[in-house]
Amino acid sequence: MATVNPWKKFIGLLPGGVRTVGTVTAVNTARGTSTVELRNGIGITARGIDVAVGSKAFIVDGQITGPAPDLPQYDIEV
Repeated sequence: MATVNPWKKFIGLLPGGVRTVGTVTAVNTARGTSTVELRNGIGITARGIDVAVGSKAFIVDGQITGPAPDLPQYDIEV
């Protein structure tokens, strides 16, 4: 059932989940997972094997959703 509450409609437009970018360091085709190193140096295991080792990948809620562009990164402290 659709809601008439404007706040609920607004919240429904926002993307959910945790999104990040990391570099694929290993692929395990038998398990269907990849080891990914995040920008802060932490390694995680993500579901999916679609991105090659050494390439960057988009990760949403622990699932590799596709390749990410290899762009420079700058950290600015304010």
